Amino acid sequence: MHWTRPSWIVVLVVAVLALAACSPIQPTGVPAADAEPSPTTGGSPRAVEYNLGDAMIIQDRFPADSSFREMPVRLNGVIAAPTTGGPYPVVLILHGTHPGCPETEHGVDRWPCDPEVERANYRGFGYLVSALAAQGYVALAINTNAEDTFGFGEGAPGERLEQLITLHLDALETAAAGGENNFGVELAGRADLGKLAIFGHSRGAERAVSLARKWATDGVTRSYGPAAGVLLIAPAVVFVDPAGGAPVPMALINAACDGDVTDQTGQIFFEAARLAPEQKAWAASVWLERANHNHFNDTLPGDPFPGQGRPDCDPLLDADVQRAFLVAYARDFLTTLFSPDPAQVRAALERMGVDAAAPATATLYGEAAQAAWLAEARHRLPLLTPTGAEAFTVSPFDGAVTAEGVTTLFCPNGYYTPFTNPELADCHRAQVTVPGQPAHAVVSWEAPGGALRFELPIGLDNLLIFDAISVRTGVDPLSPLNPAGAPQAFSIQVTDRSGASASVAVSPDEPALRYPAGDVQSDDNFGALFTGRLPLMPVRVPISAFEGVNLASIAEVALIFDQTDSGALFIADVELVRAPVSPRPTLSDPPSAELIAAAEAGDVEAMRQLANLYRPTEVMGVQYGNLEQAVFWYRQACAAGYAPAQFDFYDFARTHAERHSNEFLDEALVCLEDAIRQGHRNAIISGAFHAAFIAHDYKTAFFLYALLDEAAPEIAGQRWSFADQLTQAEIDEAEAAAAAWRTENQIRDDHDFFAAVNSPFRPVK
Repeated sequence: MHWTRPSWIVVLVVAVLALAACSPIQPTGVPAADAEPSPTTGGSPRAVEYNLGDAMIIQDRFPADSSFREMPVRLNGVIAAPTTGGPYPVVLILHGTHPGCPETEHGVDRWPCDPEVERANYRGFGYLVSALAAQGYVALAINTNAEDTFGFGEGAPGERLEQLITLHLDALETAAAGGENNFGVELAGRADLGKLAIFGHSRGAERAVSLARKWATDGVTRSYGPAAGVLLIAPAVVFVDPAGGAPVPMALINAACDGDVTDQTGQIFFEAARLAPEQKAWAASVWLERANHNHFNDTLPGDPFPGQGRPDCDPLLDADVQRAFLVAYARDFLTTLFSPDPAQVRAALERMGVDAAAPATATLYGEAAQAAWLAEARHRLPLLTPTGAEAFTVSPFDGAVTAEGVTTLFCPNGYYTPFTNPELADCHRAQVTVPGQPAHAVVSWEAPGGALRFELPIGLDNLLIFDAISVRTGVDPLSPLNPAGAPQAFSIQVTDRSGASASVAVSPDEPALRYPAGDVQSDDNFGALFTGRLPLMPVRVPISAFEGVNLASIAEVALIFDQTDSGALFIADVELVRAPVSPRPTLSDPPSAELIAAAEAGDVEAMRQLANLYRPTEVMGVQYGNLEQAVFWYRQACAAGYAPAQFDFYDFARTHAERHSNEFLDEALVCLEDAIRQGHRNAIISGAFHAAFIAHDYKTAFFLYALLDEAAPEIAGQRWSFADQLTQAEIDEAEAAAAAWRTENQIRDDHDFFAAVNSPFRPVK
């Protein structure tokens, strides 16, 4: 909007007309995370098998005259979409590496092969495609057998896959735009490929990470993406370097009884992310007890290496239950990516078991499961991140670390044995499987009362901005200091700068402190082997549990090992954490039913307060508010001509333009003009500043500042700072118009408008 209209009267008329066009923001197409299928999403849309035909992809490693240069592929898969509304986010599902075409006597599959004999691995996720469509997503699982075959030369990792994905998603984009559609479901207006999540099973998981990285950094313009998040399902790692994790939110579902990726090595994506120098995106990792590798894909047989002497895996989880868990978790993961409602996001994180403000849980979606959480860097303050022996003397933020009455040992990441690294024998790395083989510490004590103390430097000592103290840990099943079958326990103590202390005893019922499930077996080489798995999981103590100290000025956080006579814990992280979304939906208290009812009944002051309550903002990196609700109520109050709300709308839109986009600025300027016409003091000041220093409409700016000549002469005087941009005739005209306005109008502040409104919610001066 430019402030260059022929007269102020025309400005006011246009403002009034434009206000009539204000209307509520329409729904984005993302349903509530806990919503049942509804008419909006078409009930439970059926997954439809589609075939886009045959195509050729290029293998650049082969010369132009090679028979392997152009590789034939079949573009098929399964898809489902909501039956009405949109556009909706898109979910791309990548299956794992299972033989596609029949193998020769040499163990190499023949490519291409007849579709009648090709294994349709993608069909195994038809149930997930359908379930996600019922929740308001366009979901498709595509055939990626061509990426895995060795029957057509050996392509560069990922080269074939990205071409396959582009062919599928370009076709989806065309269909969503109303063009050619060979998918077998209505897609016009349904899919928003700018909102894209990738799910991957097994090797498909590492490929999802690789694609998310590439699309985030290569600068290539595509019809889709970049990825908004990745969900890794029983992930495997073969070709992709896990260092750094993913550039977007990442969640892992590890099958605790995986009989394929038996050591759950995909956890390394989580472990590597926590050590990234500038880790920004959050990550979550879940262990689903009694789950196996293949049951996530309903076309696969049982795992190739089941059991392995693990009593905790007998019986396995029912296959349908395992898949239902994936559906529920996937629904909530997508909510965290795409819902604009902070309350929905927070509720989804709670169900995923990663609520930083709540104790850790041993049950998710009604099944035995545990979850670890890596908050993005701005939401956590690491006190111990073992990367070397120096971690036991200084924290990542240069606070002193002191061990008293405990023995500490740094265990580097990776695999090693007592023979190759005898000084690391107590890490038990070759005898106890810690998924992801992360760098961690062994902290042990032989008498109660030992401590591991962490100094908090001034400036980093305010615990009130955090939700909990988190310790990611596990009980070493091979240490003689841990009684077999018994849990461990310790206390967390905080001491403020006056010397006052508060201590909270951690319950031995914490899932992470239970003695791990599995058998200890004799071994000729290592003496003992533990058959179970020991994922390092969090123990969280809420900050609110520490009473009688000044939480805004804490000098020290300490782990006190005073609950048991002896013990040995693997400890990966000690950190202060906070939830990415506040436990409250807004900065203020949630709106009352009375306030909402009054706004809906036409109370303009209630409308203004609701808009300001929902107004998105950020405090210490934590997001609050609800953009759609804020804009909706600003528009309602603006259309009603309520000047205080009109000014607030402009103030919000200006801030939003500085931080995000100017999508609301033009209509907010129209509202501001109406507030100026009514004599709203702050609106006049803001309008004058905008006209002079943003729109460079000096005549309008001079006129607006002149309106304040009697009410605020010190502010009105600012017009002379740019008077040299005007002719004397223009100055005289603006001065005369302002004087004429002042004879018929008066400058009013918010309380003048409040007093004229019959609202029980009006502020009292």
